[in-house]
Amino acid sequence: MIRITRTTEQTLQIQQTLNNYPLLADLLRQYLSSGALSLFAQPVIASDGAVEWYSEINGKPTPCQALSDNEQARVNTLLSQKLAAITQLHQQLLQTGTLDEKSLGIVAIASRQPDPAAVWAIDGQPVITWWPAEQAPVVAPVVPSKRLLWPWLLLLLALLLLLALLLLRGCHEVAEPIKLPVENAEPIKPPANASTPVEPVKPDTPVTPAKPETPPAPVKALCPAQRTQTQAPEVVIILDATGSMEVSMEATPQEIERWAQDRSSRDIFRDPQRIALARTSARQIIDRLPKDMGISLVVASDCQRVTSSSPFSFSQREALKKQISSIQPDGKTALAKALQLAGKRVDGVNRDAIILLITDGDETCGGNPCAVAQQLKRNKPRLQINVVDIMNTGAGNCIASATGGRVYAANTAKDFSAVVNKAMQEYIPEHCE
Repeated sequence: MIRITRTTEQTLQIQQTLNNYPLLADLLRQYLSSGALSLFAQPVIASDGAVEWYSEINGKPTPCQALSDNEQARVNTLLSQKLAAITQLHQQLLQTGTLDEKSLGIVAIASRQPDPAAVWAIDGQPVITWWPAEQAPVVAPVVPSKRLLWPWLLLLLALLLLLALLLLRGCHEVAEPIKLPVENAEPIKPPANASTPVEPVKPDTPVTPAKPETPPAPVKALCPAQRTQTQAPEVVIILDATGSMEVSMEATPQEIERWAQDRSSRDIFRDPQRIALARTSARQIIDRLPKDMGISLVVASDCQRVTSSSPFSFSQREALKKQISSIQPDGKTALAKALQLAGKRVDGVNRDAIILLITDGDETCGGNPCAVAQQLKRNKPRLQINVVDIMNTGAGNCIASATGGRVYAANTAKDFSAVVNKAMQEYIPEHCE
């Protein structure tokens, strides 16, 4: 987890967030995906009493108000989508009556638009620190009715008349003042030892802050039994099936250069060929992926021959492996178009998504795969692209870095399968049945 910021002054809003975050986290984990919970930073009380805010999203935290207008618009659009999902959840829970009033109230508070100063952006994703304050009921002021003044005016008029009569009577008769006997009263003395000692006010017992909860594991690290089908990450495998993939993994740069000059020798196409190793490794990784993950396939054979398939379910994986086995190399490299088609196969907003690109070279069809990868990440912030770079050409570096992915170099036939496994390892939970 990364620290976003720290707050030294504990306002009412921050105190309410500290108190309500654990319950909100449980509710969102139960009814929505981890993407909904990642909208809210986790508050933790530091040793000096300050509140520190943490997020599972990796990246540099930036206040949303410090972004450019275009970046703010993108972040606010994602924020509105996530808040709308929480609002819909609140309405559903309200109708079903499955939660108590306190839990419903917390979900309602979480669905409100936050203060702009509380919104941060991390890797293009909105993250809220302190929440909107709970709304207190507004009591209307009581305005006295004007009709109530008339009885008081009548009473005042009657008193004035009575006073006037008494004054007129006093002009004719003067009564002697009546003297009342006055007894000498002794002053009252307090009894001895009558004062009750006042107990000293005991200081409040210091409240020990609750220990922060252990952050939940990301969805991609959960076994299928621990997540719903709609939470399972989506997978797309892109296979570079261009002519260069027919070259042997053992061919040296000098051999390839000589063949490019006279094309007289076919020795550079000896076994093991790059395409054969790619097909074998792809089939093996399919067998290792969790059962709840759908797998799509994109094959880039030439500039105008880039095909994509709908996701294959677990029961259809044998058919997927047969399709991979039939791939033959031919033509130029259309990485940009392959990435565009792969991006259409995944959600990337409410679900994690991983594209595995296996390639041995640069774009040769005039596209810009780096720009495509950047646009995909802006539109699908939960998308990651990992690249298996055959012979370490560096062709996929910008693609991986633009999406928070990594590049894995496959330089020998012996290491090929291990490299592909490593590229997908974070999406393969351990110890699952």
